[in-house]
Amino acid sequence: MKNGQVGTAIDEFFGRYKNTLSLLEEFLISKSNRQEFVLLTCARLDSLANLAFAEGTQKSRFSRFLARYSGLGKRTFAISVPDLYYYFQHYSWIVDSSVPEPGRIVLFRERDKEFAQFIFDSGIPVTKVHVRSLLTSMMGAFKHNFRVSPSQNTTMKTCATTDEIVEIIRESVRQKAGHSQPSGAQTNIGAIVSAYTVGTLLYRRYRSGAIHEWGVKLDEEDFFHTDSVYWKKTPVHSHQFLKIQFPAIFLLNLLKQSIDAYKRELRETEKLPYGVWSNGGLSEEFLDARSILPDTPAKIAVR
Repeated sequence: MKNGQVGTAIDEFFGRYKNTLSLLEEFLISKSNRQEFVLLTCARLDSLANLAFAEGTQKSRFSRFLARYSGLGKRTFAISVPDLYYYFQHYSWIVDSSVPEPGRIVLFRERDKEFAQFIFDSGIPVTKVHVRSLLTSMMGAFKHNFRVSPSQNTTMKTCATTDEIVEIIRESVRQKAGHSQPSGAQTNIGAIVSAYTVGTLLYRRYRSGAIHEWGVKLDEEDFFHTDSVYWKKTPVHSHQFLKIQFPAIFLLNLLKQSIDAYKRELRETEKLPYGVWSNGGLSEEFLDARSILPDTPAKIAVR
């Protein structure tokens, strides 16, 4: 009887996703409503991540959920090297403005703080010559080991582990700084690199772009015609770069596999997240305590 109640609670909850899946299939068949397709798939994945995990940032929960349930696994945390390459290329282009005089770095955006901290922690002299030399060394190493440009051989890898990329950066810093890297720099390298994992790029560019901004810059031609992640040639000024793309079939499969895998786990464990458990009229033995934030002392000002 209890098993039946658990199954009913799970089926009723996930039944809410059927209309979304049907609508996405219609969009796929008609090859229409690209922005709405991204919005629906990413918003539903986001809702499932919030259901499954109570702790962590929104972004970290999104990636953790993809890694565990969508079929992406460890690829969720792989670094898209072409996208990271462009990050450093941007700072190479603006070095004359961002380092106007020795010892000074100008911040144009909030996110520039991470780059500035990385340069200071690296131990190199803060001059435009030294900053540009370090960036050139790093980008050269990326290009030697990975495909970061449309002109390179398509058999070269476009993804790497975080450890691989961090070691390439650390080696460039060692060469240019002339000494071992200060311990504080490693943390900052990790913060920069982690922003370019497959999962984080999907979250930031697609999920957040669709929900919080005007929309997502999509490959209009191939969005409905490719079934896996790929890198598209993207012009910037007079240069050509590669940018990661998440096509419609890939996004839909992520959502379908996530729903199926998560439902299967809930049936096997009979431990339900609060959002499912609260609507099922079940006893607390079926509640997954991990879906509830741990006790936190309240800080109340006494006046």
